[in-house]
Amino acid sequence: MEETTNQNVSTSTRASLGDRFLGILIDELVIIAASYLLSNIVGWSLSYLIAAAYLLVRDALPFLDGQSIGKKVMKTRSVREDSGEPLTNDYKTSILRNILLFIPIAGLIDALFIFSGDGKRLGDKLAKTVVIYEK
Repeated sequence: MEETTNQNVSTSTRASLGDRFLGILIDELVIIAASYLLSNIVGWSLSYLIAAAYLLVRDALPFLDGQSIGKKVMKTRSVREDSGEPLTNDYKTSILRNILLFIPIAGLIDALFIFSGDGKRLGDKLAKTVVIYEK
C-alpha cells in the first residue's frame, strides 16, 4: 500500500538509498575535480571556499533547476516535505539540510540516519525535506 507523507510526496516516489549514494558520490567527484582545476586558476583557498559553498547550496541553485549535479545525473531532487516543492532558490533550506555534513562526527551521524525507518538523513529531518525521483 502506498503511504503518503503529505499532499505531494508519497513513499513510492522517494529515491532509493543506492541512487542517493551515487548522487552524492558524483557530487563529491565533481567537487574534487573542479577544486583541482580551479586551484590552478584561483588558488587552493578560493577553490575550497567555492567547493564548500556549492556543497551547502547545491540543492537551491537556479541554474541547475534546484538540483545538485549528482541529483541531475541520478534524476532525483530534494523537495519540501510539506508541499513537494523543489528547493530552487531556497538557500536557507539547502544550507540547513547540508550543514551537518561539514561537522565530522555530526556528518557521520547524519549519514547513518538514512538507515532509519523513513530513509531520511538527519539534515532532511531538520530541513523537512525528502529526496524523490523527478516526475
